[in-house]
Amino acid sequence: MKIFFFQSILILFFSTSLVSQEIVYNLNFEKLNVGTQLTKRGGLKFQGWNKSEWIVKQENNNKIATSSEQQKVFLVKQFDLEPGASYSWNVDTRVVNNAAWKRKVNFSVTYGVGDNAKKIAESTTKEIKSNKWLSNKIDFVVPENQTKVSLIIFRFAEGAKVSIDNYKLVKL
Repeated sequence: MKIFFFQSILILFFSTSLVSQEIVYNLNFEKLNVGTQLTKRGGLKFQGWNKSEWIVKQENNNKIATSSEQQKVFLVKQFDLEPGASYSWNVDTRVVNNAAWKRKVNFSVTYGVGDNAKKIAESTTKEIKSNKWLSNKIDFVVPENQTKVSLIIFRFAEGAKVSIDNYKLVKL
């Protein structure tokens, strides 16, 4: 009887914890056509600051988005989120280049615009091997009285392509 009660409590706990997460945005690129530009006006509403281009490509049986190679590549997505709520941003990244110092990728979560922009959270990949996929995760809380939040991927050095997959934002 005690085992059944304990199992019931565990099932109830895990089922309520799974239900409490709400997917806000989920993009794995599989439904997009090869050649789709993420940053094209009227498209998926990503921004590519500094004229960054991100294009969907087919790689084996998987579709991914890959950046251009110019210096200062950005990919920005803005969301209207609930003030005071907790979120988790997950995205898989890969950098292809032969020079190790060119393979850092920065991730930041901000609110506000221009000089009034403030970082909520940030993370940087380590000097990873070329062509190796990494899963990246940033947990953050939206400040009170703020709703517009930007998720930013940035790579500085010229000559390195960044690829992304499994772009996901979850409300915790």
